[in-house]
Amino acid sequence: MANGYWVIRTYTAGAVGEKIKYWVPGEKPTKSERKIKSDIKQVQRNEANAEKALARLIHANFTPRDYLLQFSYTEEALFEAADHQLKLWAKRTRRACKALGVPFQYIPFTSDLDGKTGEVVRVHHHIIVNAEAAEIALEKWSAGSTHREHLYDQVDQTPLAHYLLAQVRHRPNEKKYSPSRNLIVPQPKDRIAVSGAELQVPRGGQLLLRAGWMPGMPQYIRYIVPEVGKIRRGEAPPEKTRE
Repeated sequence: MANGYWVIRTYTAGAVGEKIKYWVPGEKPTKSERKIKSDIKQVQRNEANAEKALARLIHANFTPRDYLLQFSYTEEALFEAADHQLKLWAKRTRRACKALGVPFQYIPFTSDLDGKTGEVVRVHHHIIVNAEAAEIALEKWSAGSTHREHLYDQVDQTPLAHYLLAQVRHRPNEKKYSPSRNLIVPQPKDRIAVSGAELQVPRGGQLLLRAGWMPGMPQYIRYIVPEVGKIRRGEAPPEKTRE
């Protein structure tokens, strides 16, 4: 294999962890952490997978007790006009929540595609919103009907991320969603790996997904973090001690 080194990138978002192992060409850096990050950024341009990034955002900020709202229109609306209406709704809801001292966190989507067939459908909106603000959010939509349901009753919300993004058309130079600014955005931690051996789930964690792996190839695993994994198995979490 040509000169280079393996790097493990780890994300922790709420109860879900991810590890990605990449091969970075070139000499292994000895001192500069910036050099590691620079190399990874060069190799990892495609790693910013929209579905995984959205799932991390959901994992870090929401749980199954929070809601997925759906807003529709009484009369058919154009995509751009609907996008504008969604922004107005967000302003009204934010103002009302602030007046009542209620936190407001959300991830909104303007959709006009059938997620299974890709066919064009009437414009509608999906919004992930925290439970405390859900009632206010529903009250502030006046352009049509509303529907709400809890997020998927599972730790891993990646299927929900797939469902939502599949219904949003691709628009050049436009984002598929614009989350509220008060969300936690999970940041990766990188370290140089000793070898290209197969990634392992941290002790106490539970594997959710392992992408197909062959020696010498990039790897990806998604898992329930150890603390949550122990609780799900009925084990008592370790007592916290003061240092």
